Amino acid sequence: MTNLPPELRQFAAFLDAQPSNVQLAFQYCMALLMVEAGKAKLVSTEPSENGSVCTFETMAGDIFSINRPAISEDEEAVLIEQLRVILDEEGF
Repeated sequence: MTNLPPELRQFAAFLDAQPSNVQLAFQYCMALLMVEAGKAKLVSTEPSENGSVCTFETMAGDIFSINRPAISEDEEAVLIEQLRVILDEEGF
């Protein structure tokens, strides 16, 4: 997570210190927020050995893929709301 605004560096450091499954959940939910905000679109969802792999494309044309974490819809909603609060507090 390089090239982040200073306001998000502390949050990035917090996430980097988390177990990989927590990092994955936050990354996936951040991608969903990007879709919600019109900053990206979900291009495809493909099955894999570890669940589904979701491929997103940003409005700038960057493409990235994330494994959908093994979390419930309720957990997903809670993480998305937490991310909204963090981003709102930082003015994003």
